[in-house]
Amino acid sequence: MITNDPIEDTAGWRFALEGRLDPAAAVAASGEISIARPPHVVWGLLYDVENWPHIRADVQGMVDLEGGGFTWSAGPIVVRSRFALTEPGRLLTWCTHGDGLEAVHLYRFEAVGPNTRLTAAESMTGPLALQALTNAQLTARIASWLEGIKALAESR
Repeated sequence: MITNDPIEDTAGWRFALEGRLDPAAAVAASGEISIARPPHVVWGLLYDVENWPHIRADVQGMVDLEGGGFTWSAGPIVVRSRFALTEPGRLLTWCTHGDGLEAVHLYRFEAVGPNTRLTAAESMTGPLALQALTNAQLTARIASWLEGIKALAESR
């Protein structure tokens, strides 16, 4: 699908389409968690961005845009994102842009018996990434995000 979306002209978008982080990113982190639900259920909850405010309380302002993009915020900065790879129950990647920030998000879903091992990784570039976050802080944010996904998935 051709969308003429400016997000598609970025390095972050290319990395998200390749299923990998930006190797030159100023900030990068990862984490994983086990969730007592099958991968297709967990994947579906994360893919539906309307669930994100239920995953972490600081996420708000979800707005779907034409062409598959969406805007949202996790704090004072509104960002624009777009899913890149969407393999139900296996993989979900997206790229995020905001003033002074570009991020690549990778989520891998692996069946472990009836459960899911969810692995998340993110890379961030741009002046805002350097000012706002350290690798340790991003690791903590990813951990809280994974805990929120787990809580949502296991409550349904």
